[in-house]
Amino acid sequence: MIVEFSGKNLALTTALKTKAEKQIAKLERFTGPIISAHASFEIERHMHRVDLVIRCARERTYKATSRSEDMYAAIGNASDAIQQQAQKQKTKRLAVRSKGKPTAGTSSSDEKGEDDEEHKRRTGSRVKRRSNLFHPKPLKLSDAVLLMQNGDVPVVVYRDQDTERISVLFKDKDESLCLVSPPAKT
Repeated sequence: MIVEFSGKNLALTTALKTKAEKQIAKLERFTGPIISAHASFEIERHMHRVDLVIRCARERTYKATSRSEDMYAAIGNASDAIQQQAQKQKTKRLAVRSKGKPTAGTSSSDEKGEDDEEHKRRTGSRVKRRSNLFHPKPLKLSDAVLLMQNGDVPVVVYRDQDTERISVLFKDKDESLCLVSPPAKT
C-alpha cells in the first residue's frame, strides 16, 4: 500500500502521518486491498480540512473530505465517511447478486413468509428451515454441548473457537453426542 501525504499551510508531523496511516489501514477491512492512498491536510483560518482518496482493488475509488477544529478529528471523520461508502457499495453489490431479494436485515415478517413459501416450492415440503440451530459467535465444544442439552435441539451448528471452522454437533439413535468437523489444514 502506497500512502502519499500533502499539506497546505502546515508542517506535516510524523504523528499526523502515523494517525492517517493507521486510519487508512483500518479501512482495509471494509474496502478490501488498498493499492494507494492520498491524504491532503489543509488549515484555513481555524478550520482543519482533510481530503482522503483511496484506490482499491477492482478499480474502486473512495473519496472523502472532512472539516473540523481538530486535525485528528477531521482524519477520523473522513475515515468514517469512506467506511460508510464502502459498506453502502458492498450492500448494493450483494443486492445485485441476490437479484433484488431483500437482505437478511431488511426483510419484514410478511416478506419472510413469502420467502419461506418460495423455498418450500423449490425444495419440496420435506425441507424445513430452522435458523435457531446455528450460532454465529465462535463457541468451544463444551459450550455447544451445554447449548444442545439445555436447548432441546437435535443439532447445533457452530463456529469452533479454536479452529474457526464450522462444526456440527448432533445426537444419534443411541442418544450419544456426535461431532462432525472438517479435517485440519496441513
